[in-house]
Amino acid sequence: MEKIKLDRLEIGVHQVRRREVEEDITELVDSIRVHGQLEPIIVAPLDGRDGYYEILAGQRRWLAMRRIGAQEITAAIIEEKLDRDVASALSLSENLIRRELSTLDLIDACTSLYHRYGSVKAVAERFGLPYGRVRQYVKFDRLRPLLKELVQDGEIDLRTALRIEDHYGKEPVGDADLRQIAAVLAEMSNAQQSDYLRTRETERRRPARNVTHGDTEDQETTRGNEHRPGFVKQIIVTLSIHDLELLRAWARSKNLTQDRAGARIISAFVRQVQNERKPIS
Repeated sequence: MEKIKLDRLEIGVHQVRRREVEEDITELVDSIRVHGQLEPIIVAPLDGRDGYYEILAGQRRWLAMRRIGAQEITAAIIEEKLDRDVASALSLSENLIRRELSTLDLIDACTSLYHRYGSVKAVAERFGLPYGRVRQYVKFDRLRPLLKELVQDGEIDLRTALRIEDHYGKEPVGDADLRQIAAVLAEMSNAQQSDYLRTRETERRRPARNVTHGDTEDQETTRGNEHRPGFVKQIIVTLSIHDLELLRAWARSKNLTQDRAGARIISAFVRQVQNERKPIS
């Protein structure tokens, strides 16, 4: 741990934060001005340049210190030469527990490590990164081009794009339809997104009805009672172990997921109560 002059530091080539580096940095500047530098940055010696170091983690702290006119910064120095992937993973790991990296930075870093080590598990275990997050980011490559574009432009998040991709698989979908679906899903919760895609698919496969003049009134009544795609609300229900096992058994018998089975039971009960309350004419 040493004090190093700011002009002897350079942003490391393995630093994963490449986008939005100075976004909200004024807050960090104000914090350091009041409280001082609370944590050291992490650096390693630069090859062939004695006394100079590359920043592996902490470039925003370095930038903030420059803004307040500091001459030195406290740094933890890693003396040995680092493998390029270890350096990138160190930067990635350190940034994951600080200000959120841009999604595209995370995708770039995790995908690079994944291609090098061949599996999500290997990357997560070798570098101590969250398995679930690595797994999500490396899936970006398999998105169809328009979905990649929408994620890069910030119109939808990666989770939503992956849900659309998983739903349609290899099925061709026109760009106009894809944009419309993405725009609708962007405003929905996880449960609403799943319901929207499932209900949309059911309606698409439903055979068209032949409507005669006499059917009009009945059709309008039915249409008013139909479930609207995405028009759902997720709730949390607490059950005893015994009741939960009964629910799971019934779900298996109907080839339903546990969530769908619970929703069907609650909906049936609510409708029954509603019917019991209707006045007799």
